[in-house]
Amino acid sequence: MVDIPTTIAISSIIFFYLVTYLLARHWKKSLKVSMVTDEEASRKKAELLKEQKEHWRPFRYNLAYALQYLGQGFVRMAFVFFLPIYIAQELGYPQAAIPALIALITLAWTIKWPWGVLTDAVPWGRFGRRKPYIILFTTIAVIALAVFAFTPINFSIVIALSILFLALLSGIDAAYDGLLLDIIPSDYHGFTIGGVAWGFKALGELISSLATATVIALYGFSAAFLMALLFQLLSYSCLLIHEPTITMEKRVSKESFSRLFTDKYLWVGFLALSLPSYLAFYSPTAGALGFVLKNVVKATPLIGTIGAMNRGACIVGSLLGGFISDKIGHKKTAIIGGSLMGITIFAWIFASPETVNYVFILATIMGIIEGFSISGTFAICGDLCPPYMPGTNFQVFMSAGHIGAYIMLLVWSSVLASYSWVWGIITIAILGAIYLIPISFIKPVREAKAQKV
Repeated sequence: MVDIPTTIAISSIIFFYLVTYLLARHWKKSLKVSMVTDEEASRKKAELLKEQKEHWRPFRYNLAYALQYLGQGFVRMAFVFFLPIYIAQELGYPQAAIPALIALITLAWTIKWPWGVLTDAVPWGRFGRRKPYIILFTTIAVIALAVFAFTPINFSIVIALSILFLALLSGIDAAYDGLLLDIIPSDYHGFTIGGVAWGFKALGELISSLATATVIALYGFSAAFLMALLFQLLSYSCLLIHEPTITMEKRVSKESFSRLFTDKYLWVGFLALSLPSYLAFYSPTAGALGFVLKNVVKATPLIGTIGAMNRGACIVGSLLGGFISDKIGHKKTAIIGGSLMGITIFAWIFASPETVNYVFILATIMGIIEGFSISGTFAICGDLCPPYMPGTNFQVFMSAGHIGAYIMLLVWSSVLASYSWVWGIITIAILGAIYLIPISFIKPVREAKAQKV
């Protein structure tokens, strides 16, 4: 069965990158744009790293990033969890039609590339190009949650407000990623972009999974929306960060655009993340792992506990992997993590209703490896971002991740329908490792921040 909202999202991503590549080739040829020399590239890198290290405040900026992703993890998990229940119970929408409706609403979160372009190319004068958008979008998102919490609203307004809210979360996420890429020295890409972001997102998801259902049961939906509002306020943590001045090197131009989107390593990275992805197996409540837990292990009553252990382990793995990747190399960490993830996924073929302890241990190990692997992969994505379009460039890779997860889910569904869940697991474990081939060839663009991966 074709997932229409996901197909729309993937189609928009592919269309956007096809147009950008063709436009970049046109400008490169018509403007006679040449790639910078090695000497000039080294000089630009040295100047940028010097500026970043002068303003870098590890504790304060990592705290700001941690608060942002703690809030994001909680709010997205809570909103996607209780919105279907709210629509069914409070508005009387047919239960059978809710999954398709939720897929349509979450489409607003999936399409992020417009926000990357906006926050790179349209600054607010002396106020910068990131923080004004974060503050504006957060304020509107908080107002939207307040309307949900305190104002009786009809079905049409709920849907429109939900789409707006998730679109705003997507914009905040893209702008915050761009802000951190503006200020983080490449030495910290693993710990901050990979470790802190993914780890505290997992922490927010963990808190949400433990608290949201209880709050709804005891105090109702208004209290749940109010709780999400309080966590959404954490996006104002951007005020802790000094946004650097937009110099000529950081401004978007036709020349910089053409260099970026004709750089072969950008497209190698895009290819790597667009290949069938292990992301399709990460969630204990959805995708392939959710199927195994519900239909093979018969552990539906324990999924909440298994998910909580998995998310807790992911926090540890993310921070540990981020720290290690900055020491041993981002690419090496991604390759080690990806290899271990394939082995761990393969181990699920031994799961059964009689092996509940094994399932708990395996879910915990997989959480640690997930965080470790993601830290290295996200750090590579940061390494490949040049100073003039880091927001757009990073969203290129995040969009590619959506494609990879979608392709893997299609493969899983096909194998499951034609063969068995065991062959589905084996296929995922083997097919997901293919992305390690292009990853091994990645080098940062010559104008990007990273001296090495």
